[in-house]
Amino acid sequence: MTTISRIYKEIEDHPEGAIPFVRFMELALYDEEGGYYTKSSQKIGKEGDFFTSASVHPVFAETLADVVAEMWEAGKWRAPALVEIGGGTGSLCKGMLARLQENSPKLFDSIQVVLIEASPYHRELQKQALAKWALPVRAYASLEEAAKSESLEGVVLSNEWFDAFPVHIAEKTEKGWQEVWVAKNGDSLEECLRETAPALADYLAGIDNGLPMGMRVEANMKIGETFACLSRLIRSGYVLTIDYGDLQEELYHPSRKRGTLMCYHRHQADDNPYERVCEKDITAHVNFSALIRAGEQEGFQKAAYMRQDQFLIRSGILEKAVNHTDRDPFTSQAMKRNRAIQQLIYPGGLGGMFRVLVQAKGEEASRRLRFQNGERNWGKR
Repeated sequence: MTTISRIYKEIEDHPEGAIPFVRFMELALYDEEGGYYTKSSQKIGKEGDFFTSASVHPVFAETLADVVAEMWEAGKWRAPALVEIGGGTGSLCKGMLARLQENSPKLFDSIQVVLIEASPYHRELQKQALAKWALPVRAYASLEEAAKSESLEGVVLSNEWFDAFPVHIAEKTEKGWQEVWVAKNGDSLEECLRETAPALADYLAGIDNGLPMGMRVEANMKIGETFACLSRLIRSGYVLTIDYGDLQEELYHPSRKRGTLMCYHRHQADDNPYERVCEKDITAHVNFSALIRAGEQEGFQKAAYMRQDQFLIRSGILEKAVNHTDRDPFTSQAMKRNRAIQQLIYPGGLGGMFRVLVQAKGEEASRRLRFQNGERNWGKR
């Protein structure tokens, strides 16, 4: 059965004649038979549907590797772990390991690598990307699975992972908040509104500070469960999250009246998830306030929250620019590297769009790292 057929069948079999949007998004992205992320197709880079900071240039991985090395030095762990969640092609982890091998050989020799990836296609790509090293690499299909098997000290890294969580969508109407469901209309899909479940209603009550009628918001209701798993996985260490989103007061603002849900196909963006189902990415901005709160409940303290440009600059990315006398921008590796640095820290692009949240558990919470120097709240534009 194809994924779209499965979606139609669930709609037809449901007593309401519809399913919550969150279930539609879950099937469209992660259905084992043909969800967007589980299919064997290129998604990242020029030939895919979207770019990530990691796909711009290896200098991004080099900078993060230096951050991780500093965290490991602060933790003084005997068997430091690097855990990457949702690593896609494995290029980020590969670039970080290459940098660690070159600049921190003692740390590299003691490293444990744990990869958590829902997509079988991407798990295979990650295996190939790391095949050159005889390192202990353990791979899991889910965070829950990893948390049952591992108890680690080290760093958990994710780059554009939380934005791909299936989300509930709610709309403020004259009847109050209602949840968006998905129904069939002939051979197409359409939205309808239903009453909100108690947990979602509580979440909406917590964010509604006079939001206008017609306002739409997305809610990731799995954040608490996710941090409970992270707390079981990491005895002591850091969670480093890079994603697009905002603090709650900025995310749920009247200027974003129609929400933040977006789709990407062949580098074209649109806001209609009901076309090209399973052929395009569906994402929503991350509520970083919710990540901070959930982390605190599980023993993780906020060590830093800022824009990507500020984080990378404080972490030394400008020091990785190279002097040169090259003139041909098409062949010069030095010019490509310097352009990539500019792209990664450009406030009007990737640098200002993405946020970096660092959370610490254990004694690490009291240690100050390089990127924390002079920190203030860079969350607001």
